[in-house]
Amino acid sequence: MVEGTPCEIVEIIHRTGMAGEAQQVKLRVLDGQDKGKIITRNVMGPVQLGDTLMLSETQREAKSLGGPR
Repeated sequence: MVEGTPCEIVEIIHRTGMAGEAQQVKLRVLDGQDKGKIITRNVMGPVQLGDTLMLSETQREAKSLGGPR
């Protein structure tokens, strides 16, 4: 069984990291106490709009890096 909170990618902001290996994305929380909340997280690996990610917690957000948009 997969544990976590499902979140849907609603926007890909930009790539981040030394070699662009991560992407900063906006996620809509689909379940739990933060349902409906939009959060920003850094994600590694290939992702696209509409993908569902399972997050272990939804309280923490990534800082805005102010990179190219």
